[in-house]
Amino acid sequence: MSTTKRTQRIEAFGREARRHIGALPAATGVVQQLRAVGAAAFAAAELPTPKTEAWKYSRIGPLLEAGLLDRVAPGEARVAPLAGLDSYRLAIVDGLPQAVAAELPPGLSVSRLSALRGEDRDAAERLAGRLAVAAGRPFVALNGALLEDGLLIRVAAGLHIDRPIELVLAQSAIEVPRGAHPRVLVVLEPGARATLVERHLGRSLALTNAVVEIAVEQGARLDHLRLAAEAGAGRWLGALEVEVGRDAGYDLSLIDLGAAFRRNEIGIHLAGPGAEAEVRGAGLTRDGQHLDCQMNLVHHSPQARSRQRFRLIAGETSRAVLNGRIHIEPGAGKTDAALDAKGLLLARGAEIDLKPELEIYADDVQCAHGATLGQLDARALFYLRSRGIDEPGARSLLSLAFLAEIVAGLPCAAVREAVGASLRAAFAAPAQEEPA
Repeated sequence: MSTTKRTQRIEAFGREARRHIGALPAATGVVQQLRAVGAAAFAAAELPTPKTEAWKYSRIGPLLEAGLLDRVAPGEARVAPLAGLDSYRLAIVDGLPQAVAAELPPGLSVSRLSALRGEDRDAAERLAGRLAVAAGRPFVALNGALLEDGLLIRVAAGLHIDRPIELVLAQSAIEVPRGAHPRVLVVLEPGARATLVERHLGRSLALTNAVVEIAVEQGARLDHLRLAAEAGAGRWLGALEVEVGRDAGYDLSLIDLGAAFRRNEIGIHLAGPGAEAEVRGAGLTRDGQHLDCQMNLVHHSPQARSRQRFRLIAGETSRAVLNGRIHIEPGAGKTDAALDAKGLLLARGAEIDLKPELEIYADDVQCAHGATLGQLDARALFYLRSRGIDEPGARSLLSLAFLAEIVAGLPCAAVREAVGASLRAAFAAPAQEEPA
């Protein structure tokens, strides 16, 4: 595509977005606040081009297609429960929160942003937009500008939730191009502990532009499993911003299958002394799928610790991207941070782009990062073939073994089983091409 034509498409998308922003019905409270902040940020932002460094490996053409900003009444969503997971289940379908399906325990509250009152509204206004709306992030701004409603999830101080909180962000089964902009705020008050299983479901031609903001306050801990285990024609943008307080812990597990377009923008901020973050991620792309993960882990305070491990596999003509950044702020001494990323190419036409970054502005720190890229071991492949396993089966076994370290670390047995089944199904077809 020529530069002129690409520029015209980007400009047309911007005009259409502004038209939709202006046509929204009036809102009040937190929703109106987010809309105002988002609209102002979108007006000041520039949509990414091939020269935008953060979008170097992700062209936005798939996001500019006709109809992806349209709003349609949501239909029925095909939301199958996760086998073996006993959870408190919440759902947002085509951007609109659904009724809570089960009674919640005392101390766990779930409220629509449009209905917040009193203390809940104060908490949401302090968090809403403070983390995620930033310069150079036009789609995060667009989420706020086109917001219809969202959820606030609060876990009371000292409460340990007995079952996972399951949050489903789903596309309905309507076969019409459309856009949805889910928004979720999660607050764990001091000393609270919970597990959040966030599932992204849908295969249709739709744009889902989600923003999730999380505050893990002093001494609290959150295990967060983020599962995008469905491929398809969907365009998925997911912004996640997390603030971890003093002596608090945040454990993030990412499981991503590629889609027509899937991009994660993740910021984790270790804001208090003694804060800890553990991140593990596994990604698989097939055919012409695209997966881009932009990770920014910032140490703001001293004596904080972080670990990141990623494993990416790309087959056929697909593309997987990881930009992993560790940023050590001035004054964040005695930091201990590490990032380890590995990629596995299964075919001649596949591409994996690994870009680790380390930026340090403090003394007395211990930091490391590394990235490696390779192909399946020919000797291991030959060994399995010699034991009677056909080539596609042998390649699948070795590929699954490459991801096993990440899957085994998932802090929920039901999720481990479900993820394993999804990965096996993804490898079952089509047959993988032998790499060069």
